[in-house]
Amino acid sequence: MGSAYSWLAVQGKSAEETLKGLGLERGEPFEGFPNGSLSGIALPSGWYLVVSDRCDYAYSRWLSRLSRQCDLVTCAVEEYAMYATASGWHNGRRTWEITHDSQEREGKHHLVALGTPPEMFDTIRRTFTAEQASFDEKNQPVDCIMEIPIETARQITGFSFHQPLPEGNAVCFQHLHRDRKAKQWWQVWRR
Repeated sequence: MGSAYSWLAVQGKSAEETLKGLGLERGEPFEGFPNGSLSGIALPSGWYLVVSDRCDYAYSRWLSRLSRQCDLVTCAVEEYAMYATASGWHNGRRTWEITHDSQEREGKHHLVALGTPPEMFDTIRRTFTAEQASFDEKNQPVDCIMEIPIETARQITGFSFHQPLPEGNAVCFQHLHRDRKAKQWWQVWRR
């Protein structure tokens, strides 16, 4: 049994602007890795990160709106299904998306890249494809291709569930909660 999670990271907007765009507000800080349904942290790389314990959080319809006048990277993982996807957004448009879904016909070799993936994508793909070939030769049931979208997002933002955050200052995430006063996308009458 594996876990499911997703995250998005924004660069070019403040944490306050990002949270407002998501209809969230800050809660209590905590040390350690993300827990609870939503957590946030300013990363040393300059990105503001929002982590969810749901795989579908990074698919929301508001990504286009949130990514206006900034860069946004998403990553979603369902370990039990061997599924991972990452995407990049800029100025309201998705510029790239990389997806691995082992339930597709190609199985553990499935990989789809749309748009213009980041420069490091080819190197990452070659590395994990070679690693996968090595496991395939030994008939070992390992899925290395799933790491390609995850590693691409990590190299851009500096965050991955598979690696600890950089040491140094105290690493404090904050619980995030729905801002009950915030206007939701469907509440056109509220100002």
